[in-house]
Formats: sequence, C-alpha cells, structure tokens
Amino acid sequence: MGIKSIIPSQVLNSRGEPTVKVKMTAENGKAASFVVPGGASVGKNEAVKKFDGADSYGGKSVNENVKTIKNVIAPKFIGYPLDHQEDFDSLLIALDGTTNKEALGSNTILALSVAYFKLSAKLSNKPLWQYIAEKLKTSPEFPRIFANIVGGGKHAPGLDIQEFMIVPQSNKPNEAIEEIVRVYETVKTIMASLYGPTAKLSGDEGAIAPLGARTEVVLEALAGLSQKSEKKFDLALDVAANSFYDGKNYNFEGQTVHASDLMAVYLDWNSKFGLYSIEDPFAEDDLEGIELLKTTPRDKGSFMVIGDDFTVTNSAKITEFAENKIIEGVIIKPDQVGSMSEVINAIMTAKQSSLKIIVSHRSGENNDDFIVDLAYAIGADGIKIGAPNRGERIAKYNRLLGIQNDLGGLQGELGDEQQMNMPAPERTKTEGSPIPSQHSAPQAQPTTGPEINKEISQAKTTNSRDLHFGIGNTEPGKVQTNHNIEVATDHNENAGSLRNAQLTPKEFPDVNDVRINPPENPIPIVPQGPVQENSSFQKAATELNPVSRAANDNQQNNNPAINIST
Repeated sequence: MGIKSIIPSQVLNSRGEPTVKVKMTAENGKAASFVVPGGASVGKNEAVKKFDGADSYGGKSVNENVKTIKNVIAPKFIGYPLDHQEDFDSLLIALDGTTNKEALGSNTILALSVAYFKLSAKLSNKPLWQYIAEKLKTSPEFPRIFANIVGGGKHAPGLDIQEFMIVPQSNKPNEAIEEIVRVYETVKTIMASLYGPTAKLSGDEGAIAPLGARTEVVLEALAGLSQKSEKKFDLALDVAANSFYDGKNYNFEGQTVHASDLMAVYLDWNSKFGLYSIEDPFAEDDLEGIELLKTTPRDKGSFMVIGDDFTVTNSAKITEFAENKIIEGVIIKPDQVGSMSEVINAIMTAKQSSLKIIVSHRSGENNDDFIVDLAYAIGADGIKIGAPNRGERIAKYNRLLGIQNDLGGLQGELGDEQQMNMPAPERTKTEGSPIPSQHSAPQAQPTTGPEINKEISQAKTTNSRDLHFGIGNTEPGKVQTNHNIEVATDHNENAGSLRNAQLTPKEFPDVNDVRINPPENPIPIVPQGPVQENSSFQKAATELNPVSRAANDNQQNNNPAINIST
C-alpha cells in the first residue's frame, strides 16, 4: 500500500505560534496527521526547527516549510510504500543533507515522519500503541504521570524553577488522574489564599503561576498534601537550570549562586521534602555542575537526576551521560531529534543503559495524543503531560483514560495485571542496531554482519552537501545507499537549489533529480550525533547555606501561614 497524498499546512500551537501540520493519505483512503509541538526551554543540541524569519507572526511562520513539502518533497513520495519507517526517515535526512536538520528543518521532517508512522499503524488495523509495541517488541505498561502543578521558568512569570510536579504512586490512569485533579485544585486554593486571586492564573502547560511565591513555600504545600494523603504521590522538579544560568553562576531567587551552592540547595530540599527526581539541575554548559552530579554522594533512595537539555533525545548523548553515571533517567521528546527512527533509537539506547524513560510533551502543544500511545507501548516509567488544565493537556489525560477503557480496566473485564501489562511479542534484537527490524517475511530483512555494521558505524557527514550513511562505494559528488536514492552533491556554489521553494543553494544538496524507489534491502539508521569529551573539574569545596528561605518567608513577605487542611 502506497502514499496517495501529502497535504502540509500551517496551524497554531497552544501558545498561538505557527507550526507544521502534515496530513498523509494512503491509496485505500485511510489518513493520518501530525502537528509538530515546540518548546520554550530548548537544549542547544536539539535538531533545528526552520522558520520563515519574515514579518509574519514575528518571524515564526512556517510558510516556506509548507511550500517545500508541497512542491518538492511530496511529489517524490507519492506511491511510496508504507510501513518502511527507517527507509522513509533516512530519505528525508538525505534530502536535508545537514547534521542538525537545519536545511529542511526538524519541524518539516518530524511532521512527515510521524504522519507516515501513524498512517502505517492505521493500515495494520490495530491500536497505535499495539502497533508500536509489536514493532519495537516492548511490553506495554501504563506510565506514572508527572503532572505539572505549579509552574515558572520560561513557562510562566514568577518562580525560577520551571515545573513543580507530583507523581502519583498508582500507574492506573483513573486513580492517578483523580489524585492529580484533587491536588491541583487544592494547591490553587492555597496559593490564592497566600497571594491573592492572581495566583489562579496558569502558565503555558496549565500549571498554577502564583506571582510572589517562593520555591520552598510551594514545596512545603505539596509535601504537606502528600503527607496528608498518606504519600499517594511523590514530588519531582524540572529545574531547567539553563534559564537562570549566566555562563558562570546561577541567578536564583534574587541571589547569585555557584553550582556547589545550588547542589547544597537540592540536597537540603531532598532532606526536607523527599524529592523523587530533579530534571536538568544544572545548565548543559556548566561542566562543573555536571561534574558535581558525578562526585557528590547522595543517600540511597535519594532523588534521581533526569536528563533533558543534557541529552535532547539523542542516542549518543544518552550513552555519554549514562556511562558517566550523571543521570538515572532521560526525557524523550520526538521534536528534539526530528524523526521517528531516531526517537526509537533513543528509547532503545535508554533501555539498554537501564535508564528510567519519561516521554514528554512540550510547552507549545496541540491536541495530538500520539505521545500517550508511545509511552504506554514502550512501557515508559513516566509521562509528562502538564496540568489537568487547558484542552491540549486534557487531550493527553483523556487518551490515557481511553486506553484504559479500551482494555476494559474500568469495567473489570480484565484483571489489573492483564490491564497494566499486556503480553508482548517475543523479544528479538537486530544485530548492529538498537532498533528491532520493522520488516517481516516475505519482505527482505535488513542486511547485517561485521562489514555492514562497520560501514554504518563509520557513517558521517563530511559537509552540508556530502552525506554518507549507507553501504557500498560512493562515487565523488554522489550519495548512494541501498535505498535506491542518489542525491547530486555538486560543490559549485551556484548549484541548483530545491525547485520552487525559494531556498538557499548553500544550505541544500541539489535534489531536483533525486530518484526515490521502493526499498529493497533496508538498513537501520544509526544517528551519528556529536559526543562531547569528558571534562574533569576539582570538586568545589565552598559550602554556603542553602538559598532557600521558606522558614522566614512568611515574616519577610507578610505571607499568611500555609493551611494544608484546605
């Protein structure tokens, strides 16, 4: 079954900013679509999104992306067979021709990649989560929900910490969501009593944004509710330290503090409130802070360190930080890397590294609930879907309930064990790649073996016009792979650009004469992301009192005492 049509469009995300949508239709009339999300807190190693940069929407429009898909990419893929994800993605990456997807834009590539993936799933006549689990040979299990209750950072004014989350102990969606809603409404009442009615305002992810609040006041409120509810939930933070790092120190709650001071604060919070996890506790460029994560002793059962800006859903980065024992868990965001095949690689790398996997939304979201099926299918340890507020977040909550309902969990048609852990296919592993093969007999299986794997591992991009990720001999001026694609790479600076798309020749290979045929002998994609060299720093010996000041906040700010009995 092949692709009949690809229709791109510009739509708005939950922040009212333009993004790319792709609707893809198969020859039998079935269709699937995907809208690309976007983040406010962005790691520097994320794949690059492309925007017009003109006057429209303050430079954030994506009209050129839409034109490129419509006039250049779509015509090449009409009739292309579905259910060949690795090959489809590798062709898009080849057309882009850069290491970070800056030519076509990761938002362009991801819209096409996920739409293709979802359409392939529709043709299987199975739920999306089941299609994913069978492809990846994983065991479906409901994730614990990381619910954003109070927000700050780049998502809302006021607090420096970006997300104050609760993580219900139960992974049964109906039980967890009821607890989340109860806590959210209670905290909203508490914050309004402390800081007035404006405390009921919400940020990008629907979390409460109490102007005037301090970090320990919020933690005290959440910890008090946790104790009152007999520890039905844990506390987690997304610090997003990039947002208040100046290149040397951290500007936190009106003070300038060093990495060692901030680590002391985290340890103090943990002793007071029992934190479950801290995401991005230091800036990605603060190598001394990262070194502290390796060298500072933490009690057994202390908070986990979760990588997001550190790792950006990049397999090489995940391996680097896991091997150096810097992180215990990793955030998975499809738009950070730009294609489904690379997302799958990141997931499998995290599993092989025994890391906790937390699938996540972005602050600029839409009503697409794809990440919920993905999280359930791979048996993720957690999922971040924001607060139980705003339609684009509620869509994710409702999808969790929908899967539970479909499994008969609420009606008692299945036992808890059957409901939470559906049987998975026998696990197999494709040699030389963390991605299980997505092709079944009688289709050709991936060619493997020492010689092939050696050539794949040596794949690299020599410059923006020379892409080498396949096998066999590559003639000068051409990219040749076993996907039957050849991309001209004339180094003449005046070489042709993508036709009718008003694109800069220097940024693109000349793809006017690209030939795309059905795959014969597909190979897995092994992204070759940059790996930073390890750096060692002497552990800072300075010990300062934590900057947290909840003990005297009420006196300094004339705030009334927190009443947890609300």
